Amino acid sequence: MSEKIQVNAYRDWTGLNMTNSYRKDHDTVNLTNVEDVVPDLHLLDIITDPTIQNTYSNDAGIDGSRFEYNALEKTTITLKFYLEFSDYRDFLNKKHDIQAYWAAKAKFSIQTSYHPYIHAACYLNKLEMKPTSDHICLFDIVLDNAFGMWFTDSTSFLQKNWDANMMRDLRAPTSLRKPSWDLHSGLNKVWIGGDVMSQFTNPVMNCTIRLDNPSNDSTRIYNKTTNTVLETHGITNSGNTSNTWYWNNLNLTLDSGLPINDISNATDFWLDPGWNEIELSGASGGYLDVRFYYTNF
Repeated sequence: MSEKIQVNAYRDWTGLNMTNSYRKDHDTVNLTNVEDVVPDLHLLDIITDPTIQNTYSNDAGIDGSRFEYNALEKTTITLKFYLEFSDYRDFLNKKHDIQAYWAAKAKFSIQTSYHPYIHAACYLNKLEMKPTSDHICLFDIVLDNAFGMWFTDSTSFLQKNWDANMMRDLRAPTSLRKPSWDLHSGLNKVWIGGDVMSQFTNPVMNCTIRLDNPSNDSTRIYNKTTNTVLETHGITNSGNTSNTWYWNNLNLTLDSGLPINDISNATDFWLDPGWNEIELSGASGGYLDVRFYYTNF
């Protein structure tokens, strides 16, 4: 391929905690072109493919195996480079700077110029550099994508910054125009991007639903598309009431952060890629603040 691809990286000093929010200061963070770590460094390619693990069960006396479930596993992202250098001292200095950047105990959030609104959270796995000739070093940087998927910023960020480029990156339907993930009382038709289902039971997926003016008697969020429900029953302690509640995955809290899971009947909630019909009752409105998850960029 003749097209030139650019990869940008953000070194997240929050470290190795995968659950930390990606790029909290969306509008101020600076990403680095990976070719700019040292002079005369050139990116050749980025290689990554999804890995899926199927689980089966076997029954005694029964032919074949019975499929149970599958899951996307950790994947490898390989950045292929070549480095030019003038002499061995120049090589050692550049090698030091490259390894100092990538071998930091940090999480690397990377994005490509092909689909910059989709990114991955990675951790260095391997980086070995040996001169290939007198003035050239060909080498790979191998990163672990622990989550096994690529993902977007939250819908609150997407909605605020929506444009034609973002629409293309997220492979949104042309009928979407300017999207909204606001919920009103009654039936809502909400578009969810990505390649895979969002499951609120998955602790790595960032899924939040805000409820405005929830009823102290009961609330209900029913996704008719996936046939899953988030429900609450009446609050007995009036001191725990507030005008805003949050489902943070399956953890229900007041806007103060106080958990009120004792009134929750939720076991799981799913969002399918594409259009979802979500019915809200027991609240005046709300907002679906989630990320979209892709098997590749």
